[in-house]
Amino acid sequence: MQIIARVFSYEISRRDLEREMSCGSTEKQALKRLIDRCLLLGKADLLDFSVSEAEFDIALMQLLDEEEPLGLPPGVLQDMNAQEMESLIRRNIIIRKYVASLYPGKKPISEDKLREFYQEQIDSFHSEEMVRCSHILIKGEGALEKLSKIRAQIKDAEDFDKLCADCSECPSNACCGDLGYFPRGKLYAEIDEVAFAMQPGEISMPFKTPGGYHILMLTDRKSKAPVSFEEIKESLAAHLEQMEREYFVKRHLAELYVEFHSEVLIFDDALK
Repeated sequence: MQIIARVFSYEISRRDLEREMSCGSTEKQALKRLIDRCLLLGKADLLDFSVSEAEFDIALMQLLDEEEPLGLPPGVLQDMNAQEMESLIRRNIIIRKYVASLYPGKKPISEDKLREFYQEQIDSFHSEEMVRCSHILIKGEGALEKLSKIRAQIKDAEDFDKLCADCSECPSNACCGDLGYFPRGKLYAEIDEVAFAMQPGEISMPFKTPGGYHILMLTDRKSKAPVSFEEIKESLAAHLEQMEREYFVKRHLAELYVEFHSEVLIFDDALK
């Protein structure tokens, strides 16, 4: 195993670096993040932070519900052995506990400050353009021919609803094919292309996506619109608190780099 850096007693391998780069980082960015974590771990070790079995079990269960477990793309975990995964989980817990001990949380951000930030950034707070569609889906061999015959029978929304219930191969046929409201990028690109070009009440011709052939009926659309302060107040407070916390951790890491500069060894030959 090729070692590219060592921080305290923690070794950073080429495998660690490649795993971190799978998040879309450059080599330099990935190595910086790995060294940051090792500095936090090293300092936590000096202060005798540890992980109980109960804490580990809880973290392991929570991991199963995360879209990006441990901040990594889901497929990356499949390449880890049990020992590697356990080590990452335990290190993650220690870092969280250590950071929490440094930054236990400050007073909630006042509504006046939130409103001031909202007014300064108001052009950024808009809801996305959204459409609501119903669809008829046919899959498999002969799908286009079958769907074309169905489309020829549809003259209005009543026809669409009846044929959807009788013919559509999507479970949504139980509710007239309703896909609900969705913004661009949530469904297939082919659906976006058709749906966002339609007007309410309009019914499309058959078209293909990776999931099969569809007919869309646009039932409603919502234009991009400003989001009110009351709608965004809670998420805005959480965002500002997170920004403040990240800034605090960044400053603390800068202090650790100075304090433990001699403990950070990067093997330049291994990076070439």
